[in-house]
Amino acid sequence: MKHIMIFILVCLPAFADENRILITGFTKHELSTKDNGERYNDFNYGAGYEYTTFNTYDEFYLATNFTILKDSFDEAQYTISVSPNIRFNLAKDFDLSFGAAAFVMWKKDTFKKGVSVQKAKYDLLLGVAPLSSLYYKDLSVNFAYVPTLSYKRVDTIGFAIVYFGWKI
Repeated sequence: MKHIMIFILVCLPAFADENRILITGFTKHELSTKDNGERYNDFNYGAGYEYTTFNTYDEFYLATNFTILKDSFDEAQYTISVSPNIRFNLAKDFDLSFGAAAFVMWKKDTFKKGVSVQKAKYDLLLGVAPLSSLYYKDLSVNFAYVPTLSYKRVDTIGFAIVYFGWKI
């Protein structure tokens, strides 16, 4: 995983039309506690990097980002996502984009049924999330929603996450 992070941070900016530093913000979970009573963390602080191929409005472009943050149980979480997006100019200096992010998370397996935070081990979690971003000059506010999912041993509680970006 560390080699992938180094590759992203060193090599990919050369291919980007936009580079952004990300600061993770907060989440709002559909429930306030896990089924065993463990409380979710709604302040997922962390940082990341995003690059995009954006160069024209009203056309699809790709965005890729990498973040390290404290997850819903204050444990380190590493996420890589790729999303096709489309951006529209709303007014002078204001843009809005919509997309869907396919993501891979390396996080403690608290998303598995019956696993407590204390006994959790690191595992991969894959998913897709709708997202939107509001841009003002070099600043962006980004919103993503991960829906609730219960399938076999996976049991996630839906949440919306907000994070901020600064174009560099």
